[in-house]
Amino acid sequence: MTSLVVDGEAVREFLDQAEPLLDAEALSDLSAGLERRTLAMRESSLPWPLRWQLAPVARRVPAEMRAAWEPRLEPLWDLAIEGRADALLEALEAFVDEAPWTLDWATYWLHVRHPAAWPWWARWVYRGSSETGALLLVTGNSLGFGGQSLPDTYGGLTTSVRFLGSVLDLTHRLERVSDPYRPMVALAAVYGIYMLTMAAWKLTDEFTKVFPPFPVVVKTLLGVTRWEAMKVGG
Repeated sequence: MTSLVVDGEAVREFLDQAEPLLDAEALSDLSAGLERRTLAMRESSLPWPLRWQLAPVARRVPAEMRAAWEPRLEPLWDLAIEGRADALLEALEAFVDEAPWTLDWATYWLHVRHPAAWPWWARWVYRGSSETGALLLVTGNSLGFGGQSLPDTYGGLTTSVRFLGSVLDLTHRLERVSDPYRPMVALAAVYGIYMLTMAAWKLTDEFTKVFPPFPVVVKTLLGVTRWEAMKVGG
């Protein structure tokens, strides 16, 4: 299992750009929203409509496909809720060729239910097919995790995200965000800065001005905004 070594200097450079756009109130609000989301998951069993509506990647799944997929995804949901990450990733190997979005969907729920233990393997965190994502931006590794199995890749990703958490603790960054959520918030901030930088480079000022405020960009990446809009766990 390969993990990636986090470059503390790269983390500093990205967060130096992000933190002026995330004031203390925004960070505290974000942390509280993430905590409410986890609490809502622990206090109730979400019905299938919410399992689709609240997971960001599921918005791309056509409505007519959802009913057919629910019986197939139910065992994955159970493994995610139970925190059985190894079994979940092994089960996903039978799904990802047919429906790559299932990896994002399943690890989203694993992370939401167990934020301190397991990261979310979102496409913006690490996308193996194109070797892109926020994690590579703070490791300086353009090769990613190579040709490992799905469970091994997720294991390496998990180790790297925990390494990032240690770097954040040692450097006292994002301290208004609760410990379990800090690494993912950092990755969302990194990717948000990357998106804004690329937009400013490729687009005119008129186009870049229509971007939402940076705290909203971070919330959207983390999948918090729909929970707020639907008042789930509020």
